[in-house]
Amino acid sequence: MKYLSVIRHAKAARPDKYDTDVERPLTKRGVNDSDLVAKKLSLLSPKVDWLVSSPSVRTRETVDRFVRALHYDEPVIWEQELYGADAGTLLDILSSVPVEIEHAVIIGHNPGMEALVSGLCTGSTVRLNLSMPTATLAHLELDIRWWNQIRWGCGQLQILLKPKLLRAR
Repeated sequence: MKYLSVIRHAKAARPDKYDTDVERPLTKRGVNDSDLVAKKLSLLSPKVDWLVSSPSVRTRETVDRFVRALHYDEPVIWEQELYGADAGTLLDILSSVPVEIEHAVIIGHNPGMEALVSGLCTGSTVRLNLSMPTATLAHLELDIRWWNQIRWGCGQLQILLKPKLLRAR
């Protein structure tokens, strides 16, 4: 078994104040939501041992919060292809995770994140009516031995954690 945590970046500033979408930083709520969800991810086992992310400002800031909470000291992989990637591209990226990795994390953007989780769990990127608001964590157990075996339908959703539920406590 391998484990995959799929995270949508946290809440970002409105786009009208920035020249490009890539430049949008997190809002205060985005920072708080990242911290809440990262704390929960830090409790899972096995521990995160590989992290790849889109290089946009909002994903970088989301990653910073997670790295701190996880006490993650490995290099973060900044993958340009993740920005605006569709589910097929995300699956290709994950197929190259090193074989020794047990728990990988991917942080990116919708609609790709939702489609990735849907495809891994149901075999089709359009079958699961899944909503991943900002800072949502989907944690999956994958029925694979090696990352290059990842395919549609190999995953089982273990946790779907939306920050709104944590804020309500």
